[in-house]
Amino acid sequence: MSGEKYFTFPLCVLHGLTDPSTPLDCINLALDCGIINAGIGLYRNDQEKFEEMLEEAIEEHQIKWKLRADSNRSKVFVGSEICNVTLGTASPAKIDKQIDSFNRVPKGGALVRIASKYFWPALSQASYEQGYDEDRPDKGISWREFRILCAILSVKRNSNEFSFIGWETIQLRACGFTNKADYKAAIKIPCHLAPPLSRKQIRATCDALENLGFFARFRFSKGKSGGYMAYSFRHSRDELAKVVCNAANFKDRAKIKANRAEDAKRCLELLERAKVGPR
Repeated sequence: MSGEKYFTFPLCVLHGLTDPSTPLDCINLALDCGIINAGIGLYRNDQEKFEEMLEEAIEEHQIKWKLRADSNRSKVFVGSEICNVTLGTASPAKIDKQIDSFNRVPKGGALVRIASKYFWPALSQASYEQGYDEDRPDKGISWREFRILCAILSVKRNSNEFSFIGWETIQLRACGFTNKADYKAAIKIPCHLAPPLSRKQIRATCDALENLGFFARFRFSKGKSGGYMAYSFRHSRDELAKVVCNAANFKDRAKIKANRAEDAKRCLELLERAKVGPR
């Protein structure tokens, strides 16, 4: 399949499933979730295409054991094809281990959808740092950078394809949380895997990622102090500035129009009172 590949997985994989977990464990967990989610998505949206890809996968891997189209094992095989992931030696035990990991991840929270061009460098860097790869990747993505990318990508974009995100939101989401109460409860216990990042660390890392072209940012000022930071993976900085300001202007125009409609309504009410009131 052509085009950019994406992995979709729950933000909470940043916690890991076991204690202790390593960054590599978490990124591999994200990989397992991304593969199965891709298979599930195609099965729901285009079952005919799913079954076609499953037949091709069975032939390619010379699978002798039976695979039902609606099984999770099938979704692993098809998802691997979609994500362009080599399964290697495919065995029921190996596939079932991936499915077990996927099933143990809590469902219902925020999802991260990250491009493979960002995912693979993070996996390569984690493999190198844990001693599985001998050569340092040329353009690796550190665990901190990966966490911050996941935090930003887990925030829903608006119709203009950007999100307003504050540093505190990045801080709790980079620890795998979307709820402040859960985040505050968790940080009471020291976590070596995803410790809270300071405002200074977040600013420095976001500056570096922006300079490297991972995303564009634009600060929309609000009066003499304060404002909102917009993030986009779709726009250049100039393009983002235009869509942010256009959206703000449209919102202001709509608000003014609503105010004038309220003025007219109020005026009519006062006229009616003038007609029926005491003389």
